[in-house]
Amino acid sequence: MIFFFSDTHFGLGTPQDQIARRDRLFACLDHHLERMKTLVIMGDLFDFWFEWKHVILKKHFRILCKLTDIRSRGIEIHYLAGNHDFALSRFLQDEIGAVIHMETHEFVSGGKRFHLFHGDGLSPADWGYRALRKVFRNPVNQKLYAWFHPDVGLELAHLSSRTSRNHTGRRWDVDGVAYRDAATKKITEGFDYVIYAHTHEPLLEIVESGVYVNTGDWLKHNSYATFEDGVMTLKYWEKPWLERCEKEYILNP
Repeated sequence: MIFFFSDTHFGLGTPQDQIARRDRLFACLDHHLERMKTLVIMGDLFDFWFEWKHVILKKHFRILCKLTDIRSRGIEIHYLAGNHDFALSRFLQDEIGAVIHMETHEFVSGGKRFHLFHGDGLSPADWGYRALRKVFRNPVNQKLYAWFHPDVGLELAHLSSRTSRNHTGRRWDVDGVAYRDAATKKITEGFDYVIYAHTHEPLLEIVESGVYVNTGDWLKHNSYATFEDGVMTLKYWEKPWLERCEKEYILNP
């Protein structure tokens, strides 16, 4: 099984909200661990992620321990940078063993071609954000930002995160078309599955001769996707999470 999820935005909301979100996600992951071969995080695991030279944010300690445990079981972890992943550096790779993809990730599984991308900046209306992303991810700018004390840097980052989140919400009607068009283009290039995230709206549909999937989010939908035995499935981990309820929508082109 390949397990895809995105947009958990740990760090956003009250401590109680974050604990409940974390427990739902952990229960879902544990439910699938025995069959899982690869875990793909489609971006924005955290509402803000930045790697200082000697500091990691303590509130994400249990999340990082969970990823370490999953990797220790021999499960591959791939992390695609999202728009809230300001600086993915060496920590997730060296200490946890995740493979980091700053842009797209493409691979073949079960004879099917996959194209993965978080999806930020896909809409033509996001031209301003695309320019800003280059500023945020510039190595020189990141070194300058690292001089801020983490407490100060975190407050600045949350301000930027809120701006980005509000922008995404306003752009959904536009992005729904833009994302489908982008997926269609990739499928006509020969990909069987195109998987995006970022919009927080889960979706699975046949496009041309392939399948377009959006993994949604864990703020509202508790949605994720799996590819197993040649079948792509969009699922929802419902509340209460202890009941392990799932809804499946399966399309197998």
